Amino acid sequence: MQSTVFTISFVKLLCLTLPGMTAVSAELPSPSNIRITSINMGLVLEWDPPQNHMGNLTYRSEYKWKSIRNSYRVVCLDTTALCCDFTSHLNKFGVYTFQVRAEREGETSHWVETKEFVMDEHTTLGPPSVTLVSSGANIEVSIEDPVLRISEFKEIYNHATFNITYWKEGQEKKVKRMNGIQLHEVVLELEQWTRYCFQVWVVTERFFKQSQPSNVTCESTAKGKDRPWVMALGMFVVMAVSVPLVVLAFWHCYRVVSFLRPKVKLPGHFTVYLLDPQCSSILALQSSPQPDEVYHEVLPTWTQG
Repeated sequence: MQSTVFTISFVKLLCLTLPGMTAVSAELPSPSNIRITSINMGLVLEWDPPQNHMGNLTYRSEYKWKSIRNSYRVVCLDTTALCCDFTSHLNKFGVYTFQVRAEREGETSHWVETKEFVMDEHTTLGPPSVTLVSSGANIEVSIEDPVLRISEFKEIYNHATFNITYWKEGQEKKVKRMNGIQLHEVVLELEQWTRYCFQVWVVTERFFKQSQPSNVTCESTAKGKDRPWVMALGMFVVMAVSVPLVVLAFWHCYRVVSFLRPKVKLPGHFTVYLLDPQCSSILALQSSPQPDEVYHEVLPTWTQG
């Protein structure tokens, strides 16, 4: 009799428990692999969909600013995307916590929360921009800081230096390094007629952060500048050779022109004679048209003997 009563009680308890078990098993699973991607002070929360999920899910993601507010604020709501960009809502020196959950037709999953994220400490610095300008045997390396999405670079990392590595193209194993460079422009005197490649990192004193490396940029050198005394000697030699050649060329041209266009002058007494008035009248007569000659035909006279 007692065993029968125990069996009935167990069955009743099982019936009362099954609906609750069914409700628990029907609860939406939470998103998985939640992670933060932050480069240059931008921040995107990403996650994977729940495992074995069925139906169309939407997501709700929020953030909380430590020491400023204790409650979460919604940024992305009813989105089907597997990410949410929080950048425009954050402060460059803030400490934040993020959370996300899945939703479907009034059902919700449990929240999945991140660890605390410190913006200026945990963000990844992108690569600097590098420009090379060749001048003879010199190469000028110009570096620009990474561009941050929140604030200016120097407002957050006001003490930063550059690590520069360079090598001859094709000789990557023979790398030369220059660390702790504070200038944004560096001029290197290198070998002539050689192609060099450069790569640069930014290193901040704050949190001892190192940026991603810049793209490998290459430039070729040309012939270097000669020393001043060498240039002066060269100019002297050029002048010593060119001046006589120029004078000789002018003299030769003068002789040729004189031969082709001779300048003949009349003797002095001829000039005086021609300028005399009588001579001028004679010349005028000679130059005037001559009158026609009048003549009569004379017949020969034959004498008879």
